[in-house]
Amino acid sequence: MAAKKIDIMDVRQLIQLKIKGESNRSCSSSLAIHRNTVNYYVRQLKA
Repeated sequence: MAAKKIDIMDVRQLIQLKIKGESNRSCSSSLAIHRNTVNYYVRQLKA
């Protein structure tokens, strides 16, 4: 199943959290999105 699309503001917050060193699991709870969605966007941003 494809990852849910998230708002650009959530993507920006995700980037900021990852820069701070937060885990994908803590990012998902902070942004109230599924952990797999965070994993998807992190992989996309690293590519």
